Amino acid sequence: MTRAEMNWKIFRSVLPLVALVAFVYYTQSLKPDYKTKEPYLITDATDLFWRFQMNEGKELINQMVQVEGQVTELDSPLVIINHRIICSPYDEEIFIANIGDSIVIKGLCIGYDDLLEELRLDHVTKVLN
Repeated sequence: MTRAEMNWKIFRSVLPLVALVAFVYYTQSLKPDYKTKEPYLITDATDLFWRFQMNEGKELINQMVQVEGQVTELDSPLVIINHRIICSPYDEEIFIANIGDSIVIKGLCIGYDDLLEELRLDHVTKVLN
């Protein structure tokens, strides 16, 4: 076996490994960082919920929104604001809040259930005032 054939076999065996590393790096860089993403809309909880009740919130689906409201229920790991907005924390982030506290959050609006009259936010982070 010649040296060129040996080099070709080594190169051929290492190439899939290099391709796999490049693929993993590329797919990890595609994940959006929701903590640093700017909100599409800044509003309070009542106004945001009203928009969905009047069927004017469709453009907010899959958009970041910043909402100010009152914590009405804590259901691990969910935080419920104004009895209607259900917030799922970003990567099991712990919300330090008590029932009745006013809170400002930022999250991805994922949907509105008109039967249960609930608005769902995902990847929610607490905004520091």
